[in-house]
Amino acid sequence: MGKYHFLPEETKSLLLPGDMNLVYTSVQRFDLGRAVIQSGREELCLVVIEGEAAYSCGDWRGTAAYMDMLYVPPGKTVSLSGENAAVIRYGAPCGRATAFAHIAFADVDGDGRHKHYGDATNGTKRDVWNYIDESFDSSRFLVGICSGALGGWTAWPPHKHGQKREEVYVYFGMKDGFGVQCVYEDMENPGAVVMVKDGHLVAIPEGYHPNAGCPKTGLQYIYCMVSTTAEDRDFMDMTTQSIYGDKLE
Repeated sequence: MGKYHFLPEETKSLLLPGDMNLVYTSVQRFDLGRAVIQSGREELCLVVIEGEAAYSCGDWRGTAAYMDMLYVPPGKTVSLSGENAAVIRYGAPCGRATAFAHIAFADVDGDGRHKHYGDATNGTKRDVWNYIDESFDSSRFLVGICSGALGGWTAWPPHKHGQKREEVYVYFGMKDGFGVQCVYEDMENPGAVVMVKDGHLVAIPEGYHPNAGCPKTGLQYIYCMVSTTAEDRDFMDMTTQSIYGDKLE
């Protein structure tokens, strides 16, 4: 499987798809000060994982709070500033015009994009905020945030997206907590079983990818799914590991 697990310092330089055994997704962490980000031929999703970031993009100006996202179309330049802010930049190829958007956590939290999955009795209860879902004007992205219960599992039952989507998790808001991330097609020969902490990144080219958080902090992460075929975006299009369940609940 090659390299799939990156520490925070390793994500401060642009990770191209090939660096992560992916084909379409690029990722970079920005610890502000100030940063100028050009989207080029990609659509971008910028996620604030610490502090808040003032932004400007053409006529758009504002402040993105903690857990807000900015969607940036191809061919745009974004200026960011914030002395105690950290931003994760996701990129994916995009061959058509789209529109800039500031997607506030407060808005997603208050509408139907805030989902509840799992069951507290078996340790799988979690909250999922689907910021960029099928209704959002994007070519390849499905992006959101998942927060698991203390000591609980997320991405359960284990599921995979086959050849239709690749995925990158960036873990944040966990302070001194940790989690365990698994990635495998074959449980007897797993591709990854790794401890993840605040700021870590795990790339998921393929395979099942369940995870669990420690009892102190649980597990919280950005999920970024990128479709391998433009415009083919269906959050629930997945295959579950049948011995653990037949659908995501």
